[in-house]
Amino acid sequence: MKNKYVKTIVLGLFVLLSNLNALDIAKMQEEAIKEVKVISTQDLVKLLEKKPNTKIIDVRSRAEINNQGGYIKANKVSNIQRGDLEFLISQEVKIDDTFVVHCFNGNKSLFAAKRLKDLGYKNVLYYKDSFKVWKEKKLPISSLDKYPQSLLYNKIQEVAKDVYTSIGITAPYEYESTAHNNNLGFIVGEDSVLVWNASSSYLLAQSFHKEIKKITNKPVKYVVLENSQGHAILGSNYWKEQGAKIIAHEIVEDEIAIKGQRIFSRMQRVLKDKFEGTKVVEPDEYFKDSMTFDLGNKIVEAKYLGYAHEHSDIILWLPKEKITFAGDIAFNNRLLPIFEITETKKWLEAWDKFTALNAKIVVPGHGEVTNMQTVTKYTKDYLVYLREKVEEILDDDGGLNDAYNIDMSAFEHLDTYKELGKQNIARVFKQMEFEE
Repeated sequence: MKNKYVKTIVLGLFVLLSNLNALDIAKMQEEAIKEVKVISTQDLVKLLEKKPNTKIIDVRSRAEINNQGGYIKANKVSNIQRGDLEFLISQEVKIDDTFVVHCFNGNKSLFAAKRLKDLGYKNVLYYKDSFKVWKEKKLPISSLDKYPQSLLYNKIQEVAKDVYTSIGITAPYEYESTAHNNNLGFIVGEDSVLVWNASSSYLLAQSFHKEIKKITNKPVKYVVLENSQGHAILGSNYWKEQGAKIIAHEIVEDEIAIKGQRIFSRMQRVLKDKFEGTKVVEPDEYFKDSMTFDLGNKIVEAKYLGYAHEHSDIILWLPKEKITFAGDIAFNNRLLPIFEITETKKWLEAWDKFTALNAKIVVPGHGEVTNMQTVTKYTKDYLVYLREKVEEILDDDGGLNDAYNIDMSAFEHLDTYKELGKQNIARVFKQMEFEE
């Protein structure tokens, strides 16, 4: 009886303290909302229409973003979870910038906005409705995983009759997307199937094959690798087990020998349990300039146009349909990366050959299916502009710090700009210093 009495008192105290805590939080919310600039969903839509490059800061954790169905799709969205906000916000916005803060239902981001205002960010806007209402109103959203039923980031989409792709996330390698950040594809003939890119792991290749089987039961005869990067080559051992022949450009042989194990280890750190079964294996056959595949009433050509993003980059070309799987010679929706080995001058020379094909439909290496006009804007035009601006600085005896001030506003909205923008400037500057 005594124990029961004690338990009753403890429970009563717990309820009382909980109620007091709830009252305290409600009072804090009342006070905080008086001190921040509040915008509604309608206000945010209008703001993005007028100023599409307005920065949006999502203060949820990555797990919350996944579980709650994604994030607002806009030109400039950054994720800084609440606990890191004070430490990382200065990397995303300047003290006088106008930017938006939100979470799922507005609770967490209210106090985030108040804290940022106290730190001196006078133009922070608190999006009270937050992601919950944005999603309910069916406004544009994106996700760390658009196709939860599969390890693929995105479900299969039809490009044209018998031509399909699965678009990868336009972001660096991530666990949530199974490092599916390039575009996979397949082409169906009367006799067999050709797959574009082996993918980033054994399990992702297996998942891709399951999706292919929903469309056709014809055997996968060839798997063609766009280059020697991890997301192109690391699923190769799965396809070999299925009896497919792995095809790549001849330069890939040396590149795998040099960096294959390093690529494997890096991807293993990212994918963890999703990397099970993956091995580095050599392609079965290499080509130099081109190779033709007859799938049965469907002709596909693999073409090497010269050094591009990587030395071993190739494209797939369907001459009758005038469709190309461009691989990393062409980018859309995200900023292209310039590696230390990338020779931008030669990339532009390869681009001239690419343009001569006069493709009607382009499946870029990264980003949505599009046309030549769009990939030209975000690939050739970007490279030409960057090189021209660097050349002007070099002609004026300027340095790298001057190059960092190049106006890149036409490209800042692209995904991965934050990760690659300054790196690309530095690499082009250093290359052009010694270019003949």
